[in-house]
Amino acid sequence: MRSSLCILLSLLLVMSLTACSGGVASNGADNNADDRTQDSPADNSDAHTDEADRRSQTRATNPGTSTGTDDEQIEEVHGAPPRRGLSFIETSVTSEDMRVFEAEHAVSDEQERYLAFGAFVMTNNYESIRVFALDASAGSAERLLRDFWSIEDKESAREQLSRLSIADGQAPIANEIYNIFVKNDFLEPLTPTDVFILRTRGEFEHLHRATTSQAERMQDEFNRWVVLLEEDVGRVDGNEAFELFVIMLMTERINRGLEAYVGARRLLINHFGYTEKELLNLPSLDAWDYGRVAIIARYGAQSGYLTENEAWQHLKLAADSASEVYSGWREYTAAHIIGRALAFGSTSEDFRDALEFLLNHPESSFQTIDFKGS
Repeated sequence: MRSSLCILLSLLLVMSLTACSGGVASNGADNNADDRTQDSPADNSDAHTDEADRRSQTRATNPGTSTGTDDEQIEEVHGAPPRRGLSFIETSVTSEDMRVFEAEHAVSDEQERYLAFGAFVMTNNYESIRVFALDASAGSAERLLRDFWSIEDKESAREQLSRLSIADGQAPIANEIYNIFVKNDFLEPLTPTDVFILRTRGEFEHLHRATTSQAERMQDEFNRWVVLLEEDVGRVDGNEAFELFVIMLMTERINRGLEAYVGARRLLINHFGYTEKELLNLPSLDAWDYGRVAIIARYGAQSGYLTENEAWQHLKLAADSASEVYSGWREYTAAHIIGRALAFGSTSEDFRDALEFLLNHPESSFQTIDFKGS
């Protein structure tokens, strides 16, 4: 089967059928889709709830932005929120209303430390990073979890949270791409043949499993793709065609991740003073999963899918694990942003204002809370 696949791959390359790879995406493949048994179908880390957005508009006394049109609201819910500027974040998370809210829902110093590990997500959603409670309604929380995480009940909430808190979501995929390519300074676009050869050598175990699950949910796209394929190379074996389809999806995802890494690297170096050496010597990219525990824990509790005790257990587990792996907030931040780039294909430019606040603002948890704890 492998020799047949090699021949098929060679034919595709000779006949320039990599355009079919783009056709896969245009025919309905979700380029941000994940293995739903592994993680969310989209980068839900910065998904806003309508309630949270209305709240942030109210809190910001002089944000310098309009409330936005309905189309802009839809864009926020279904993708990365538009940048509103650092001043908007500062006003939202340090306002008098926020101070009152945090005083009413105060937690212990150690619990505040656990919450800080999810500060990327919550700051970008204009939520408090110092208390567990949310302003978002239960209905808004349920919609976010359903639309961006496919969470609709207690079982799915607990399953997702359990994986993230032990870095078994998208982090293993990010680690594979980071260790194979980034650490070896190979950032050039790959061909399906490149990926196929590496896969036959045992690489990309997690990515292959996640992509196979994704491809199984894309039956219509796969069938259309096979029709195009057979028009050019003749009849193909169904199993071999499916494996090639998976390889091509893997190739798209790796290339998207590497391109995003270049952008994320530029952001961290040019705007936040990181060095190339720092970014090439991260102990792991597990921070990408640890940093997203807060959104499932807090929104899950608000939705009634989790008890607060369950949520705190996972927040503590993620915080304790991260503090063992990373030296401090700076290294943890870089690992989260690079992990996001490689696993999801985002440069994190939309996180720039949140990063500016977290890394540099005197009231940021990263400035006031000890990374390792007492």
